[in-house]
Amino acid sequence: MSGTFVNEKLTVLYGSQTGNAQDLAERIWRESKRFHFAGTVCSMDDYDVLELINERCVIFVCSTTGQGEEPDNMKQFWKFLLRRSLPADSLKKLNFAVLGLGDSSYVKYNFVAKRLNKRLGQLGAHQLIPIGLGDDQHDLGYDGASDPWIEALWINALNAFPLPQGVSPLDRNQPVVPRWNVTSKLCLEPKSVNKQQSLYYSTRTSKEFFVTIIDNVRVTTDDHFQDVRLIKLKTNGQEYNSGDVVVLRPRNLPSQVAEFQRILLENDVDIPPETIFNLSERSSDFPVPPHLQGPISFQQLCEEYFDLTSIPRRHTFSILAQLTDSEIEKEKCLEFTTAEGQDDLYNYCNRPRRNITEVLEDFRHATKNITKDILFELLQPIKPRDFSIASSCRYHRDEIHILVAVVKYKTKLTKERLGLCSNYLADLKSGDEVSVWLKKGSFKFPLNPEDPAIMVGPGTGVAPFRNFIFQRVNEGVASADNLILFFGCRSRCKDFYCKDEYESLQDEGMLHLICAFSRDQDDKIYVQHKIAENAKEVWRALATRRAHIFVAGNSKNMPQEVRSAFARVCVEEGGLDEEKAEAFLAQMEKTNQYQTETWS
Repeated sequence: MSGTFVNEKLTVLYGSQTGNAQDLAERIWRESKRFHFAGTVCSMDDYDVLELINERCVIFVCSTTGQGEEPDNMKQFWKFLLRRSLPADSLKKLNFAVLGLGDSSYVKYNFVAKRLNKRLGQLGAHQLIPIGLGDDQHDLGYDGASDPWIEALWINALNAFPLPQGVSPLDRNQPVVPRWNVTSKLCLEPKSVNKQQSLYYSTRTSKEFFVTIIDNVRVTTDDHFQDVRLIKLKTNGQEYNSGDVVVLRPRNLPSQVAEFQRILLENDVDIPPETIFNLSERSSDFPVPPHLQGPISFQQLCEEYFDLTSIPRRHTFSILAQLTDSEIEKEKCLEFTTAEGQDDLYNYCNRPRRNITEVLEDFRHATKNITKDILFELLQPIKPRDFSIASSCRYHRDEIHILVAVVKYKTKLTKERLGLCSNYLADLKSGDEVSVWLKKGSFKFPLNPEDPAIMVGPGTGVAPFRNFIFQRVNEGVASADNLILFFGCRSRCKDFYCKDEYESLQDEGMLHLICAFSRDQDDKIYVQHKIAENAKEVWRALATRRAHIFVAGNSKNMPQEVRSAFARVCVEEGGLDEEKAEAFLAQMEKTNQYQTETWS
């Protein structure tokens, strides 16, 4: 009976900005098959929201972006759910659970998931399990909260929709069923891949366009430990606003592609680069995405689709355990799939940043049994990357500038770790073309030129502020009274990028520049120290001129240290006690006068 029984329909919907929520949603969907649930997984905006009133069980996974905003692929769904005309009992048949992904360094931590959870309850839906709140700051990342939450989810889901007598959950490590059918043939006359033949070209959105590299200039000295680039892109008149973001899809480096193909070949997985793949739907639960429809060469997949730098997750090892004919490999892989084995998995993969290519080299008895359709289960797709635009549309006409810190670092592994996108961009030359698109960023800068902006941007966090500063310069309203920039770096001589621009604007009275050079003296000085040093000016801007505060940069310690510095300003210069200082800043955050944009 257990082989034919089909449980209740369970739909998994996600709102995902960078792909993490989608990954977790697909994991939940895969695990639901263990308990014989039917149903599909898709983004909220790809789902027919009118069907929600007929659903009995839906799991929602959503991230929070920017200043507490929903991801792009759940905006329409959320807009519909907020309609006042919806009856209070419209979702009375629905059992639901919400898993949020956020970053506790943000004030509006998991704000979207919390709002969604509350709204579903307001519409009469029944909560299967309390909301789960994943935190990117956790040592194990989102898995730290999602693992126990998912285990509890299945207990509660089976209480609501129990299996009949004689039907048991399937084994956790049941054989993987590839999502698509894959056929292939060798192309005897391979054509070189150009932009028209690229994987995504025929499925580009109407908003996507090509830009040409004008300059790719290192703005740190050659002897500085970090390579930071100011990359200028030539557009065809596309317009954008302060705070906007440019998005692009990176490609794997040629050396990474060659290494991956070498490991496959050495393990008797012989797929010539000219091999043409054709993918077809195996189940309506998992349709083939548009960019994978039609003939695709293996070389294209290796360059543009498979993320060869990705850090494998536990599902990867579940697949490898099924592929291997080595008992030692199987035991290790299965250990990595258990809750008890997550510390070992973290130490093997996450801590040294061991990528999927290196894992395949370590588990050769599994690698030799890889088939073409299993490749799409083992390898994650490359995700688009967002960059704050560092130029002004009006001042830098027909150009988009981005600041890119090239990611290269050492771990206990022999090979240097390379960030996929930053190294792809660093290799681009003048005249190269890249496909990009624009979207709204999280910062909402003041429209009134009389409103001061206090901008705190250490490192590449200064990018969106360069945009805003030059917008006000172009409008003729820039002044040192309404543009205060706290910039931080290690050394005035080595990594003070765009130094000449900022100092020139300061000399002309268009900008008040306050710099923190952390390594130019014995005691380390950071932007929060400079905020304290300039407390009188900061408080005057906050108290009498309704200044807006913007903070951008690394999420580790800086945002909280900066917020604490502003709180001390309120106490020492504003005469507020600590409780009122906190309330003052909280109100600024509520009204978007205090905004943060950070990354890990």
